[in-house]
Amino acid sequence: MVEIIGPVIMTILIGAIDLFFMVKDLSGDAKSTIGHGLGALIPIGILTAIAFNISLLDPLGIALLSNKYVTLSLLAVIGAVIVHAKSAAFKGARGVGSHETWAHSFIVAILIAASPFIYPLISGFLPF
Repeated sequence: MVEIIGPVIMTILIGAIDLFFMVKDLSGDAKSTIGHGLGALIPIGILTAIAFNISLLDPLGIALLSNKYVTLSLLAVIGAVIVHAKSAAFKGARGVGSHETWAHSFIVAILIAASPFIYPLISGFLPF
């Protein structure tokens, strides 16, 4: 069964953390930085949905993707590159990009990969 609620909640939480990092590493005006940070929700959401629904990759027959931890590790690396690339492509910044550090990119990426393990811990505190 496809999980939807968990990836949506984790996308919002991880997106908020990424937005916090974008504002912290700010080198442009606030409006552009916040807009750019919200634009990062799409790739974060896609990667989080893949992390939650890894079992749907089994019918592809790729042996590497059938191992959950290898797939989550690949998602973390891909997520770090995407998050860092989105910050480097930021228009309106002084210099090149908004200068989101690699450490912040990897923190967001690790949260994406760990989201299937984090969500059961926080789901009990949610009102629904």
